[in-house]
Amino acid sequence: MAKLTHRPALLERLPARVVRLLREIGRLGDERGCRVYVVGGVVRDLLLGHATLDLDLSVEGDGIAFARAVADRYRTGLAVFERFATARLVFPDGLKMDIATTRRESYAQPALLPTVESASIEEDLYRRDFTINALAMQLNPGQFGRLLDVYGGRRDLRARTIRVLHAGSFQDDPTRIFRAIRFEQRFGFRLERETLRLLAQAAATNLIQQLSGPRLQNEILLLFAEQDPVRAIARLAQLNLFRFLHRRLSYPTSVRRVVTAVPRAFAWWARRFPDAVIDRPIVYVMALSSESSPAVIAAIIKRLACSREQATKMSAGGKQVDRILKRLTDRGALRPSQVYRLLADLPDEALVLLLAKQVSRQQGTRLNLLRRYLVAYMTNRTIKTSLMGRDLQAMGLKPGPQYKTILGKLLDARIDGVVTSEAEERAFVQKRLGVLGDC
Repeated sequence: MAKLTHRPALLERLPARVVRLLREIGRLGDERGCRVYVVGGVVRDLLLGHATLDLDLSVEGDGIAFARAVADRYRTGLAVFERFATARLVFPDGLKMDIATTRRESYAQPALLPTVESASIEEDLYRRDFTINALAMQLNPGQFGRLLDVYGGRRDLRARTIRVLHAGSFQDDPTRIFRAIRFEQRFGFRLERETLRLLAQAAATNLIQQLSGPRLQNEILLLFAEQDPVRAIARLAQLNLFRFLHRRLSYPTSVRRVVTAVPRAFAWWARRFPDAVIDRPIVYVMALSSESSPAVIAAIIKRLACSREQATKMSAGGKQVDRILKRLTDRGALRPSQVYRLLADLPDEALVLLLAKQVSRQQGTRLNLLRRYLVAYMTNRTIKTSLMGRDLQAMGLKPGPQYKTILGKLLDARIDGVVTSEAEERAFVQKRLGVLGDC
């Protein structure tokens, strides 16, 4: 039996412009003769005292037709996914909203995408992952803010418990294994005893292996995008789930220390380089595979169907980071140009990993040295030479491979402060490299 409570004040916690929009959409629902609900994460978070803009709407009726009506009225961008009776809207101010037909789902085989057909709101809520996400609030006038709790979601929120809605949930969709861990760690909740048993049972099978690369990547990166995924990563290791990335990927103490040090590395990096954009989830994947061979890293990249950009970053995060770290911290003082040459080919994500590795070793003096090198490198990497290839040609040097060598040495001189102007660059080329004599 559905538990109904009129709670319009909950929705009022959202930004005023969003509340106005939801009220208008509710009125549009009345005009078109359909019930409209906001469902899932936004309702959960409002009950937890958080205001989020994770706007998922379900419509008892033709959800796609309703989404088109909303798009026409507000002149939004619209993408339609007919197979799942869902549409995604992007409003002119950047607000995103998913609108779907209330539906039931059936799975021909575990781990495959479901077949969907229209159904009631109660059935729509039953297809969801956990009771805390099986909540809805109606938007129609007169019912605005009516909370629909069919499966005890509020009870489990109060008890700080994650519970699946039925015993076959993880079998139907093994991505829910990762979502359970994500919510467990994000909210500090506990997995209900039977849910934990079902999760462990599903994790012990090869169901996750049947997931496509993009679906597995999505869940892994969402998990690693949490504010502090370190405990979630430990949970994955406890359940032996890294085997689905690669059978030789493990979580020894040395790797655990690096993963645990990543948040500290992020914090320092954000203070020193607040404008730098870092792919945080990829850094955690790089930390996990930081002791793996290039072959293992390549296999993980393939399993997750990574983009070329992701693959480039992950490939830079293996054992070469250790070699670079050793050269930076085990020698005497390096010239700025030497530091530049060591780091120039690394993506910023690898620089964060470099820092996390040193943090994990708890060597204060070398850590401070590395930080100084990183600050110097981030400053120096914007330096350019005034002279270019055409200038060398004008000076009488025939085009050829030596251009790269000369310009490289000239850049080093700029970085080291040996030359500081175009005139000094010309003198450097003429006197130090003997260009005139070679022409």
